[in-house]
Amino acid sequence: MENIDGIVYLTIDETVELMGCTGGWVRKLLRAGKLPGRKIGERCWLIPRPAAVEARDGLTVRSVGRREPAKPAKKAQKRR
Repeated sequence: MENIDGIVYLTIDETVELMGCTGGWVRKLLRAGKLPGRKIGERCWLIPRPAAVEARDGLTVRSVGRREPAKPAKKAQKRR
């Protein structure tokens, strides 16, 4: 955690731990502008902790659930 101008910033690894998701998902949110962050250098991101908490609270869980089994494809009839 880094405190800059009175705001606590998290690295991607710390954000992943807080949000309970993957690093790829956090990076995707950053690139899409759905999660604010500051890029330091070429590879380092800093994410404001309040924004990470807000994003975590907005996460939904996809349920796997039971799906209907796939119907087998009809076999083509042989022509004589």
